[in-house]
Amino acid sequence: MREVFKKSLIVSLLSVHFTSLAEQNSQSFADIETIVTTASRTKKRHFDLIGNTSIIDKGAIATINAEHLNQVLSLASGVWLSRGNGQESLLSLRSPVLTGAGSCAEFLMLENNISLRAPGFCNVNQLFDSHFEISDRIEVVKGNNSARYGSNAIHGVININNTLYASENQLALDVGNDDFYRLNATASNDFDNMQLGVGVTVTSDGGYQLSSGYQQQKLSVSAQHQLGNWQTTHHFSVTNLEQDTAGYLQQGENAYKDKSLLKINEFPDAYRDSVAMHYSMQNSAEINNALWQLTPYLRYTDMTFLMHFLPGTPIEKNDHHSIGLQLSRYAQVTDALSLKLGSDLDFTQGSLQQYQTHETISDSAFLRAVLPKGHHYDYTVNARNYALYGQLDYQIAADQNAFLALRHDITEYDYDNALSTGNLKDDGTACGFGGCRYTRPANQTNRFNDTSYSLGYSLTLNDNTIVFAKLDNSFRAPHTAELYRLQNNQQQNDITSVDANQQELGLRFQTETVFGELAFYHLTKENAIYQDSDRHYLNGLSTQHQGLEFDLTWRLSDTFKTRLNSSYAKHTYENNPTNGQQLKGNEIDTSPRLIANLILNWQIAQNITSQFELRHLDGYYLDDKNTQTYSGHTVSNLRAKWQITSNFSIAFAVLNVFDTRFAERADYAFGNHRYFIGEPRNTSATLRYQF
Repeated sequence: MREVFKKSLIVSLLSVHFTSLAEQNSQSFADIETIVTTASRTKKRHFDLIGNTSIIDKGAIATINAEHLNQVLSLASGVWLSRGNGQESLLSLRSPVLTGAGSCAEFLMLENNISLRAPGFCNVNQLFDSHFEISDRIEVVKGNNSARYGSNAIHGVININNTLYASENQLALDVGNDDFYRLNATASNDFDNMQLGVGVTVTSDGGYQLSSGYQQQKLSVSAQHQLGNWQTTHHFSVTNLEQDTAGYLQQGENAYKDKSLLKINEFPDAYRDSVAMHYSMQNSAEINNALWQLTPYLRYTDMTFLMHFLPGTPIEKNDHHSIGLQLSRYAQVTDALSLKLGSDLDFTQGSLQQYQTHETISDSAFLRAVLPKGHHYDYTVNARNYALYGQLDYQIAADQNAFLALRHDITEYDYDNALSTGNLKDDGTACGFGGCRYTRPANQTNRFNDTSYSLGYSLTLNDNTIVFAKLDNSFRAPHTAELYRLQNNQQQNDITSVDANQQELGLRFQTETVFGELAFYHLTKENAIYQDSDRHYLNGLSTQHQGLEFDLTWRLSDTFKTRLNSSYAKHTYENNPTNGQQLKGNEIDTSPRLIANLILNWQIAQNITSQFELRHLDGYYLDDKNTQTYSGHTVSNLRAKWQITSNFSIAFAVLNVFDTRFAERADYAFGNHRYFIGEPRNTSATLRYQF
């Protein structure tokens, strides 16, 4: 490790980056007022926030020029977007990397303040529906936030924002290893009473592993105009992904260290095709001394993929379409007291089919019998989500502020099964060995009532320092996959909502050259949903999540600026949920303790800038018994930009500078070590024209 840091220091003194540092050199951090909308659902100065929120601004996003969102989310402490193959991912945010429905159900992922997927219909890979490449700002709100957003906001919220109607006119071409090509274009103009902007991203990736790669197209349009007293902002986006997917490397323990194995793909037929569309229209107006916001929206997703990770390799096809409305009223009641009231409504119809096109190929007679050819699931769910919320903000004194937020959610699912009930084949006949693995419950309606709250307090010590404390109770209702995709003859699922509580203390400070934030959190989940050894969904798991997050941005001089995002956390089981499982006190698998990202920006000349990045991920356990481990890794990246003319620039990137052998994610299942590989050193170039 010492040698790696020594090499990193040498390279950092020679490295080259693209950042807006040149324009900001004359400003102090105190002069730059960063406005945040996600954490409180109203505009608020970042420095005044109660709770830890990371802001990734447009300059940082442009600098990273990420192929995958995990490359830019590393700029938020406590976040690890574990990269799968292509555009796939699993998220860790004040949490382990979760699997199953919980891997997406306990995070809320938004684009322009609207959830990418409907309540109850999330997908682990849903972030690839976002148009992050042309975003202006990514806000990461850490920990419990159900009192403002409802279900799923247990471990955190990610909101990807763009204001294309105010974007620059530019065209950029990226070229990289493995036949990677990407075209990014944005343009905007004013038309009488309307500002209009368009963003396009077209990507083709040949893939590093055999029979892998993807084609992806994204289009976003935004517009802003006046409609009487109302200011109206439209956001529309559509994304399309066609991916050939490489699965885990399964050639034994530490197989990722053998370069000769890295291109192996044992699942050459695996694929994922996905289409998603989103539209929202935010309307804001001041009426009778109150700010009203009315935002109707539409959502559509359709995805088909080969479940190459399951025996029998079935195909899943899922889709849903939604109509929703966000309504809020904000008013200053007195000089010291403000009140926000609101309601969220979401109506969704979704369907899922899982089917196997061939008989199961296996040496096991049991697997051949219980995994038959044909349809395993075919159902439709009509879902409704109603919520009322309110928040009181009170200025106790000139240097003290507090808030109280309350919310009540009602979630209803009407489930309609198109196949026979129980664990039968799709023709109604029985499987051998006691029945088919996949079980279909009878038609039913499920309803969940949940209340959440948040209480916060801040004390301004001086113009440069603020301390805060926050108490939260959050929840997440069961997802449709947990209720209706039953297995091993579980005929009825009686699971209820997960309950979570969080305590948080923080300190935020800024000077003319430094901006820093320190936060400690303690989060517990009760009644958590898990799968037992029979693959039955049950309540009863208790877990604890606690950690320390530290973010620092420091302008060392007019030419050097550094940024550190780091977290140290421990995630543990707090009980033994079923007989025979001794988990209490064990660390939850795939939960590295230390995650750190260090960046050094250097402006070499007026038109040449550089960045050196060091990313560290601690080792972690691969199983709940804590017997199998991954050793962790440290990877370095180098980026450079040369502004040749006022309109034309060229940028370069070298990822994994020291050609480190590492795993993007390690796993242990069915007695095998499995790895999503970290690619060897690779390079890319970007040509950009502004007009």
